[in-house]
Amino acid sequence: MNITLRKLSFLLCFLCFAGNALAQSHVTSANDLYTFETIAVEGVDYLAVGASSDFEDYAGNTPSPDGERMIGFTLIDGVFKTYDFPGAKNTYFYALGNNGVAGGYYEDSDGLHHGIIVENGEMRRYDFPGAVETFIFGYSDSKGIFTGNFIDESGLRKGFSGDIIIELPNAKATYADFVNAEGRIVGSFIDENGLYRSYYRSPDGRLAILEYFKPEMLEYFFVHGITDSSSLMVLCRAKKVGDVPRTYIGSFIRGLKELNFPGSISTEGWNINQDNSVVGHYDTEDGRRHGFIAKRIR
Repeated sequence: MNITLRKLSFLLCFLCFAGNALAQSHVTSANDLYTFETIAVEGVDYLAVGASSDFEDYAGNTPSPDGERMIGFTLIDGVFKTYDFPGAKNTYFYALGNNGVAGGYYEDSDGLHHGIIVENGEMRRYDFPGAVETFIFGYSDSKGIFTGNFIDESGLRKGFSGDIIIELPNAKATYADFVNAEGRIVGSFIDENGLYRSYYRSPDGRLAILEYFKPEMLEYFFVHGITDSSSLMVLCRAKKVGDVPRTYIGSFIRGLKELNFPGSISTEGWNINQDNSVVGHYDTEDGRRHGFIAKRIR
């Protein structure tokens, strides 16, 4: 696949929103704004939902029948189908379009990762041009492109969205997760001090650093999604030092609230839809992992 690469130069803008910048020492709950449903497949005890369409179709990861590795799955129109890339150690899905196109990545026999695209039920490998490893994490229905990150020959991780390369200045690694209909891209990066931080790229290439929590508090922080301009809600997944993974939803201005599946020990949201519903998975004390959808109360 021939793609003309466009490497962008960024104007860094450090935003200090009143409800945002470094200031969230206390996070309130968003649970009273949502209803929660478990996504279940009969006979499957471990369902790590990582993506969804706007029509309540899903994709993600589940153990292989022998329990030796992870394989991808789609759950479309109630039909559960698994995907095991030939020769792969593990297969993961993290993107799904309204057209049924799925994406993710697999780990090969040498431990390297390559992108996967599934169309009409058929898998094919996708390597970003010049990449040694490729990871797909999002699909834009409006633009028909995948977003993710890749590792180049020098070992540096960079983000991509379509043919756009995203590289934060002085970053040790840059991740891109999703682009919305207006071309707004969200993701995260590891700065020169090894700390996770998040960013927002505007359609004209300007970059804003978003800091909802002090970076020193975090083991990791990822911005997985952003809705279109009617609401501009963002979905984040983070793990503070010594804590479990948690899910946060909010906006650039008002900051974040935590979304936690009732009764779970950990909740990880991976996708936000245009109606502000959130999809992901949660863990219970019996060691099982369950898919969920949290629907916004109107």
